[in-house]
Amino acid sequence: MKRAVLVTGGNAGIGFALCRQLAAEHNCTVYMGARNAERGKLAIAKIKDAHPKADVKLTIMDVSSDESVSAAAKTLSDIKLYAVVNNAGVGLGSAASVGQLIETNLFGPKRVTEAFVSNLDKKEGRVVNVSSGVAAMWLRDKSDAIKNMFTNADTTWDELKSVVAKLAPTSSRGGYGISKAALNCLTLQQAKKWPNLTITALTPGFINTRMTKGYGAKLTPEQGTVSMIKCLFGKVTSSHYYGSDGLRSPLTVTRDPGMPEYGGE
Repeated sequence: MKRAVLVTGGNAGIGFALCRQLAAEHNCTVYMGARNAERGKLAIAKIKDAHPKADVKLTIMDVSSDESVSAAAKTLSDIKLYAVVNNAGVGLGSAASVGQLIETNLFGPKRVTEAFVSNLDKKEGRVVNVSSGVAAMWLRDKSDAIKNMFTNADTTWDELKSVVAKLAPTSSRGGYGISKAALNCLTLQQAKKWPNLTITALTPGFINTRMTKGYGAKLTPEQGTVSMIKCLFGKVTSSHYYGSDGLRSPLTVTRDPGMPEYGGE
């Protein structure tokens, strides 16, 4: 059966690698989310040049904009989706302000998921939130109260939003770590809200993309899709967070590939 998957930020980096793999190797219809039509068309052409039968369609969408996401959802209103991959993000080397970073990395996955949740298969549907190991780096030194808030499914959206607004302006790495820690918490909230869906978060690893330029990342975007593919098609548990090797990882301590799989609650 051919499955339809929406990938935000799909025209470059890890998102592009995932779109190519889904269309060429997993027999999926891919809706490639891109902010810019020209860049999106070039990315699709690149995939089709290498894989003429690839079924990839452009979806113009800026995840930081309510209007843009709503327009994209309207365009795809009749499409039944197997999965939504919230891949679009900014940070590390980005010149984005803290506000822009939070709007994209945290509010973006929230608005996209809510806009497309009605499109998702009611029994098999999946949501994959692309987080980062930097989330645990930020959270590991915080107070027990903050750790509990960011790792508890009972934390409300308003509580999460409030503490992010308070802490983000002075957080390390321009707010990148807290934005991804909050995304992990959002994943817990979403999994609780939609128990019929499989909703997970993951880190792709330290991948050499435009976002990490100058930071010494050496893994290719193609190597950054391991946990994405696992969370899309493998045996995973909703609400859990997975490492770059596809194994479950903790939210408050970094776990590198090769270390034992996390088995906590």
